[in-house]
Amino acid sequence: MNRSQSRSLVVPVLIVIAAILLIINLGAQTTQIAEGPFSFILAPLQQIFNSVGRAFNTAFSSSADVQQLQQRAQTLQTTVDNLSNENARLREFQAEVKQYRDLLKFANDNPSYSVIGADVVGIGNPGCNPANSSQMSSGVCANVIGGEPSPYARYLSINVGRRDGIAVGMPVVAGGFALIGRIGQVNETSSQVALLVDPNSYVNVLLVGSRSTGVVAGQSDGSLHLINVPQTDEVTPGDLIVTSGLGGKLPRLLTIGQVDKIISTDAQLFREALVRPAVDYNRVDVVLVITSTTPAP
Repeated sequence: MNRSQSRSLVVPVLIVIAAILLIINLGAQTTQIAEGPFSFILAPLQQIFNSVGRAFNTAFSSSADVQQLQQRAQTLQTTVDNLSNENARLREFQAEVKQYRDLLKFANDNPSYSVIGADVVGIGNPGCNPANSSQMSSGVCANVIGGEPSPYARYLSINVGRRDGIAVGMPVVAGGFALIGRIGQVNETSSQVALLVDPNSYVNVLLVGSRSTGVVAGQSDGSLHLINVPQTDEVTPGDLIVTSGLGGKLPRLLTIGQVDKIISTDAQLFREALVRPAVDYNRVDVVLVITSTTPAP
């Protein structure tokens, strides 16, 4: 073999040696720079391959981290959703318990009333009229059982009726001492409560602050108006309005609501104001029907 052929084999041999060293270096997973007689050739190549290897390792490691973070985020989101649903159920339960506690307090604070509990089973606007009957036997607690919620609701359906001793004209309270209406229609096992916002509803009332008397009347737009207050009497927004007991058809001092806004002028003979009800009728789930204002046997 002559000298020119020997020189021509040097380059392939160097490449093979470099490849072997590179494989050994990568297999050993080391970043140490090659040393030896060929270091001036292998060192730059080794640095390049090491950089490429680190880039691949970083890319695969980042991809795995992203997947883990996504799985963790999904798990946390599921936990948050479950806790939110549980919190909503707890709030609903607390609201229901508060209604029962308020009604229980009303019954305890008024031992001379006979009351019956009922669930509200409906909300709607059948156009029933509250009765003028003064008959009141004992109290009943009823649940609302049907109807369509509406800002112009005129009645509640409850799950007690004639067989429970319910009669037309009996007052119905909710949320503690708040009067919400009177029994307007009675069936054997259910009844309809004509709400105070019914246009045919009129209640004699007393303003606690000024001791002024007037009438709270339902309106066709679903609002409550305080009317028939003498012009010389003082009416102030925020005044508490309660039943006066005049006429003997309703117990005294049942809460109606508060004066919201004066809408009359000084030129009118009587003062008139908007009334904010003490109870949101669309959120009533349970009520008490006062069936008697005398002690029960």
